[in-house]
Amino acid sequence: MSFNHLEIEKKWQKFWKENNVFLTNIESKKDKFYALDMFPYPSGAGLHVGHPEGYTATDIISRMKKMQGFEVLHPMGWDAFGLPAEQYAIQTGNSPREFTKKNIKVFREQLDSLGFSFDWTREVNTTDPEYYKHTQWTFIQMYKKGLAEIKEIEANWSPTLNTVLANEEVIEDKNGNPVSERDGLPVEKKMMKQWVIKITKYVDKLFDGLENLDWPNSVKKLQKNWFFEQDEKGNYSKDNLHLKDWIFARQRYWGEPFPIIHLENGETYLIPDNQLPLVLPEIKNYKFSQDGEPALSNAKEWSNVEINGVKGKRDLNTMPQWAGSCWYYIGYILKDGDKFLNLDDPRAKKRLNKWLPVDLYIGGQEHAVLHLIYARFWHLFLVEIGILDVKEPFKKLFNQGMILGPDGLKMSKSKGNVINPNDIVKKYGADTLRLYEMFMAALDADKPWSENGLEASKNWLNRVYRLFTEVVTYKEPSNKIKFEYNKIIKEVTELYEKLKFNVAISRLMVFINEVYKEKEITKSMAKGFLQLLSCIAPHISDEINSIINKENNTLYLSEWPKEIKAKEIKEERVIIIQVNGKVRKEIKNPDLPISPTNDQLNSFAKKMIPNYLENKEIKKTIFIKGKILNIVI
Repeated sequence: MSFNHLEIEKKWQKFWKENNVFLTNIESKKDKFYALDMFPYPSGAGLHVGHPEGYTATDIISRMKKMQGFEVLHPMGWDAFGLPAEQYAIQTGNSPREFTKKNIKVFREQLDSLGFSFDWTREVNTTDPEYYKHTQWTFIQMYKKGLAEIKEIEANWSPTLNTVLANEEVIEDKNGNPVSERDGLPVEKKMMKQWVIKITKYVDKLFDGLENLDWPNSVKKLQKNWFFEQDEKGNYSKDNLHLKDWIFARQRYWGEPFPIIHLENGETYLIPDNQLPLVLPEIKNYKFSQDGEPALSNAKEWSNVEINGVKGKRDLNTMPQWAGSCWYYIGYILKDGDKFLNLDDPRAKKRLNKWLPVDLYIGGQEHAVLHLIYARFWHLFLVEIGILDVKEPFKKLFNQGMILGPDGLKMSKSKGNVINPNDIVKKYGADTLRLYEMFMAALDADKPWSENGLEASKNWLNRVYRLFTEVVTYKEPSNKIKFEYNKIIKEVTELYEKLKFNVAISRLMVFINEVYKEKEITKSMAKGFLQLLSCIAPHISDEINSIINKENNTLYLSEWPKEIKAKEIKEERVIIIQVNGKVRKEIKNPDLPISPTNDQLNSFAKKMIPNYLENKEIKKTIFIKGKILNIVI
């Protein structure tokens, strides 16, 4: 009997939503756990099956931590400014705001269909004026501290996109010429007046701060190489600065406006705090104006102002997309209804010092350098001006591998190898997709997509459903099952902590095989197993638990399973003795050390199989630890 995934998943998603199950009590007195995903850009294409991989990993940990008694923050938001929406606006004349809103709706529905435990009341959107108000406020503080200035500087200029590009938005074509990553067209170097942030003043702090972070060594090395050139001995010389000051202006419409007015008398006027946010004006024409001014010059009423009788002009540039993504992990904590606590509010400091640093941050390797450097710099600045005390933003960082197309290539629309999760959820179910993505390989490995694996994952979930709803008798099981149950709780908890989800799933499978053999288990033990499984496959776990334990609640709000009383079972050690590759004897629980010397192995073999070794010279001994002893004569 196959379970109806469409019905079950809809039912439990409705239950979780109506009962506000995933709400975080930000003022909770409990120990906290903060799990963070690198928030996505909401493109018109929606999610592909590569996106849920990292989100499933943080979801597994969040669910486990919640059951272990932590107050869990597992939020989601949108890095929604940027070139794709800008290009859409230029090509169609439609507002990038509406386009972005529509894309976010699609993304949110897709994420909800996968059963993630996001607290949507803490959602952030970098294009929301209530959010970027605080980006603008921070920029003003940087200006006051002499960290932000307008400078004549060499920049990457894209004539086709009419904007400055960051170094990482420029790639080389096959002839080694610089081109824009966005359209593949030439980029030229051009001296321009630009807003610059003096990030180089923080280079020593950024370099030294890496030491105590639980980050992949490859990421630390990439960052160190970005800060300083290495000398020929491979040491970093603090004289060879590689980091450049951050060009912070873009000649685009779709970004955060600068809270700055350039007055005719040469002075710079900062917009007062009580007049923030400076909201991006609505315009009709998103192209550069005829006289080579950015698109914001089309908003004449907005850009031309008078302050205390002096005429002035607002800055016509906008901030880079990086600005909003520098501090979004802070935004989630400060969210208060539709607004955010001000950064300099004492309540904000209390919250930030409780919830930071982020305990687990999962995202792609492509953000290993710049996003993380910029976010760490922004964070250090906020520490320096007394907004928070926690020195670093992200305690543990993990880069998940890529899910490749079935052809083994990176998924992209142009290659036609993109798999849409909507189709998979409809055909196999969200639980199957989550299970399969965690089981296909280690989390940090690149792996090609395969529909066969999905079929096998669905079949295994069916097997679990059948076992608990049709096969077992609910009564006291054998000591063997109790022993296996304790073992699986201990092992799976440890494996989840280490993000070794593929190994954890194989352990869960072994346990199910054992229960199928014995066909007896108590209801509370069944619930314990389902709690472990619910981190990966939450819908079917809640459903089975509601059937067998008649509980109209979710396992998410239950207490993590504990080991039960069971007699220790000594596992049998079996060693097979071979002579020249042929099996000659099998010995149970041999009297042999775990790591024997060659002499010990030789005398052990002579004692166990004297007939085969009499008057023979032993040329070589091959020992496969704890399993096979092969004597070559």
